[in-house]
Amino acid sequence: MRKDHVPLIVAALALALLPFVLDVCGLPLRSAIDVVVFAIACMGLNVLVGNTGLVSFGHGAWFGLGAYAAALSQRHWFPGDLILPTLFAMLFTAVTALLSGALILRRRGVYFSLLTLALTALLFAIGYRWTEFTGGESGLGGVTRATVLGVDLEGDWTYYWAVAAIGMAVCYLLWRFHRSPVGSVLVAVRENEERARFVGYPTNRYKLVAFVLSATVVAVAGTLSVFNHRFASAEPLSVAFSGELIAMVVIGGMRSFLGPALGALFFILFREFLSIWTPHWLFWFGLLFVGFIVFSPTGLVGVAGALIAPFRPRVIEAAAMAGRTVVEGVALPPVYRRAAASEAPVLVGDGLVKRFGGIHAVDGVALTVKDRTLHALIGPNGAGKTTAFNLVCGLFPPDSGTITLEGRSIAGLKPESITSAGVGRSFQITNLFAGLTAEENLRLAVQARTPNALRCGPPPRRWPMSPPRRPSSLRSSGSPASNGPRPPRSPTAASGCSIWGSRSRPVRASCCSTSRSPGLPWPSGRVSGRWSKPSPPRFRSCSSSTTSTAYSRSPTT
Repeated sequence: MRKDHVPLIVAALALALLPFVLDVCGLPLRSAIDVVVFAIACMGLNVLVGNTGLVSFGHGAWFGLGAYAAALSQRHWFPGDLILPTLFAMLFTAVTALLSGALILRRRGVYFSLLTLALTALLFAIGYRWTEFTGGESGLGGVTRATVLGVDLEGDWTYYWAVAAIGMAVCYLLWRFHRSPVGSVLVAVRENEERARFVGYPTNRYKLVAFVLSATVVAVAGTLSVFNHRFASAEPLSVAFSGELIAMVVIGGMRSFLGPALGALFFILFREFLSIWTPHWLFWFGLLFVGFIVFSPTGLVGVAGALIAPFRPRVIEAAAMAGRTVVEGVALPPVYRRAAASEAPVLVGDGLVKRFGGIHAVDGVALTVKDRTLHALIGPNGAGKTTAFNLVCGLFPPDSGTITLEGRSIAGLKPESITSAGVGRSFQITNLFAGLTAEENLRLAVQARTPNALRCGPPPRRWPMSPPRRPSSLRSSGSPASNGPRPPRSPTAASGCSIWGSRSRPVRASCCSTSRSPGLPWPSGRVSGRWSKPSPPRFRSCSSSTTSTAYSRSPTT
């Protein structure tokens, strides 16, 4: 049994034992169904919150939308059926999430959260006031369970096992999704979206995939809920219900695969038992939620890990560089090779201008970079060196001027498009994506330049342009194994940009904003222009490791 299959085995055992354990606790079978339904909803929400880092305050809207879509379609179009209303609810919710997500994801941070909050408030007003269509405050009854494939789902026991089977299928699909190339990109977006863009990923597209998938999974939970209670209402569309979903995810552990499902179980037990003693049980649940945020942000999974930690054997590892080995005779991959150097300029910028209000950060800068050459951009602090790099790499569009790469204009393109064209950007403080293993960090850079970057299945054993065996590539680089600890945040001095190949082009050149490093010649090429603030020639330098890191991509090294 592989270690990464453990969550699936735990989920299967939990689904098999759940109704019997709750029966011992004195809870009815429908409470067990509610646990599975809320677990599906929370795991769907966690695709967005825990894996992508987007906090949605209105995900209950998709739960209620799926419930209403299933109930209304069964009443008007598919009477006596269960499968077709469920499929219709999934499709309707996915299309609605695609359209609304394309608009909402234009904003980030708190503005994204507020837009999701506004969406659920809008849908709640429609569901509560459109009495003729949704039933209003009285709700929409008349929902029936049907016979599916000869199995009568009217009995609660039969329906529970059907819901458990669907829950297990959702769990498996999400497990595959999180381990897929798309799943690793979403973790990179959560850790550092800007870096992910400069690796070559269109992050808005990936976030939209996560948004639609999350909404669809939550809608499946809403559909199962409406057939469980045979009733649809506007309550799931309320802001309070969305807050409860967020609380379940946080209390369970949003950085754990099964943590949200544990939070759903905790919520149902807390509600059922505490509501016997006080009608204000939600007040105490809110206090408990605040307590978890303050004292245990990792949720119940983190608490369990802290309790078990003293009983686990401690593994003391040497420093990462201590296990580094040098492998002789490793040839440069053919995709990075070029038969002969070209004398023609590779990257040309002319008349670049960038203003921020009344500040002229860059004014009339020109630069020329030839093939297989090293360049340095030298100037005092605040002269506009970093802004010039930002213009070349696409972080800012130039107000005027031209930037061409091998004759193709790249001025004003997005960073991921410029990266795909062949311009790579490194930063002054470099670090790995801490939420990914060393192998996943390496794979992330390789898969950005392959057609499989949007693959939702498991990663292939061999990527194009990659070495034949992944463990050997890790050994040659001195990196820890894929199942080892996460890489630490180890900033190193680095800045500048490098010109490198796309899928069909080899490496070109590299450049760095630095003064002359010991043992390196003065930069060649042409860099001219007028800076915004003339001052004495005090050079801002970066370490020699910057130049060697950027230049190591060149075939001549």
